[in-house]
Amino acid sequence: MSDIDNLVEQLGKLTVIEAGELSKKLEKAWNLDLAALTAGPAQAVETAAEEDTLFDVILTGFADDKKIAVLKKCREYNEMGLLEAKTFVENCPSTLKEDIAKDEAEKIRKELEAIGGKVEIK
Repeated sequence: MSDIDNLVEQLGKLTVIEAGELSKKLEKAWNLDLAALTAGPAQAVETAAEEDTLFDVILTGFADDKKIAVLKKCREYNEMGLLEAKTFVENCPSTLKEDIAKDEAEKIRKELEAIGGKVEIK
């Protein structure tokens, strides 16, 4: 009988609790994430695709003479009050929009840059 056959026979004698403990020890020893492995490739691809399609728009600054225009545009995107928008703009870098589609993020970036804002998309 080969070593593998002996191992299969021994593993077959484990109780459910012992098998669970073995699984956890192997996961730790081999640095595995069994939950991710058992989720299947479809879910992993879906998660990766979702991460690549969601972006954050970050206001990183603005031209000194364009502060009011940038402030007004930020109010439009986040429905902020005047004081809240002023604080938001003055505390750059600030995340204006999170988890949005790339085309929407690019649209916001172009509009803000056109009026003197400095924007980064991540």
